[in-house]
Amino acid sequence: MTGRGISLLFALLLAAQADTLTLKDGRRVTGRWWSADASQIHFLVDNQLQHYARPDVSSVTFGSEAAAPVPAPAAPQAQAQPLSGSAPTQAGSQPAPAVRMLREPEETGAVYFRNASGELIPLEKNLATERKSGATSYWEMPAAQSRVRLKTAPDMLFVVRLAKGIDPATLSLCPLAAAKGSRRTKAEPGHKKIPLTLPFTIAKAGESTYNLTVKDLGAGEYAFSPEGSNDSYCFGVDAGAPER
Repeated sequence: MTGRGISLLFALLLAAQADTLTLKDGRRVTGRWWSADASQIHFLVDNQLQHYARPDVSSVTFGSEAAAPVPAPAAPQAQAQPLSGSAPTQAGSQPAPAVRMLREPEETGAVYFRNASGELIPLEKNLATERKSGATSYWEMPAAQSRVRLKTAPDMLFVVRLAKGIDPATLSLCPLAAAKGSRRTKAEPGHKKIPLTLPFTIAKAGESTYNLTVKDLGAGEYAFSPEGSNDSYCFGVDAGAPER
């Protein structure tokens, strides 16, 4: 499933390490990743925003290879009991709450949903089949609905861990239509052979982990899919339905 037609906005990285843009002519540009769209990579160099055509870019390295992963946002949990012999809390002071790190995906390449409590819910993995109906091409998955059901929300957070060197912008989010007991991609208006895709924001959450934030996703069936692959990570959205 291709990612053509999608415009992806990257959040500014907060890690201290510089990023490196490698061009196909051999040049390496050091600066800070800014964003990307369907035709250009936007890179901050010496506080000046530079623009590079996507076909001219060979790869992007986020930070230093030796750098520690940027920690994911932490959520509070019950206060840990002090170890024997540790210094007592001073009278009148409030003990610092214990925190836990949010889990990262176990499977590389698979897309997960992170719910309000920070848990990761794996999306339904399917193998899409390319089909044609007249001049229209589409990708089809079995069953009219995904077994993974999520509730509608203004912001929905998905998480993916990618292999080193894989650009998260190659992921596409496609709305699906139910037809004849199966799900299939919808065509881009005016382009019967190109699947319709929806925008989402990508932000780096670790050395190779990315947050994918989708806004105002209505009820229906959807799938994330990497470019050049038949793998599809499916889910359904229901108004007010519990996540399961």
